[in-house]
Amino acid sequence: MKNFNLIISTGRAFEEQAEYELWFNLLALGDESPIIFRSGNQGLILAKTTINPKDLIQYLREILQNKDKDKKYIQFIHKITPIDIVVPSNLDSLKEGLLKLIEKHPLSQDPKLKYRITVKKRQSLLKTSEIIDAIGSNVQNAVSLKDFDWNVQVEVIGDSTGIALLKKSDIFKPISEKRDLKHS
Repeated sequence: MKNFNLIISTGRAFEEQAEYELWFNLLALGDESPIIFRSGNQGLILAKTTINPKDLIQYLREILQNKDKDKKYIQFIHKITPIDIVVPSNLDSLKEGLLKLIEKHPLSQDPKLKYRITVKKRQSLLKTSEIIDAIGSNVQNAVSLKDFDWNVQVEVIGDSTGIALLKKSDIFKPISEKRDLKHS
C-alpha cells in the first residue's frame, strides 16, 4: 500500500514537469523532503508532504489571484486533490477508514449537513456502486448530489485508496481558476 496525501493530475507525458512544479512549491512552503512518485497511471502523480495539503492549495490559489505574479506560474499541474487517509482497496478497509475519518468531523456532529460521495477508480475491480453502498451506509446525513456541504472523495488507485472529506473549494483546478479570474 502506498502512503500519500496529495493526488496531482497533469497532462500525459508532462508528469516530470508537474513533479518539479509540485516539488518547488512544497519546498517554498517549508517541506524539506516531500516524497513525489508516479501512480502507475499516465498523468497521475502521488505525493506525501509534511505540509497540510489544504495549505498548499491556498498558497497556489493566492499566487494565481495575485495580479503581479506571472499567470503561467502553474503550467503543468491540472488538479490537486488533498487526501485525509489512505487505506487498502477493499470494502472493509474503506468502511473502517471512513468511520475513523468522520468520527470527530463536523459531518458526524451536525445532522443538517448534506454530503455526496465521489468515487474515482484506477486499476481496480471494485464496483463504484459497492463502494458507495459500503461508505454511504455509515453516514447518517442526507445525500445531495448538487447542494452538498461535504464531499466524501474516494480515490481508488490499485491496492491503495485515498479518502478525503472535502468542501468544493478544497480541490485546486488552476486551469479553470485562471479562466474564472479572467472573466471577473
